[in-house]
Amino acid sequence: MAKQPKTSAELEDMILQKLLIGGAYVSVRPDPIYGWQATVITAPKHAKGIQERADTIAAELRKKFTLKG
Repeated sequence: MAKQPKTSAELEDMILQKLLIGGAYVSVRPDPIYGWQATVITAPKHAKGIQERADTIAAELRKKFTLKG
């Protein structure tokens, strides 16, 4: 099955919905190895844990979606 193309804004929204946390922002950008990568921007106290969760979510979403150019 072919992966469905999504814009960076669509992927960012999908990740934020799955994170279930307020006060965080997600940025999706192209990545030469993975196809695309998500970066979380939040308060330093929570950054590591939230980034790890976002990485897990992004890995799941990469199985279904590619980043639309």
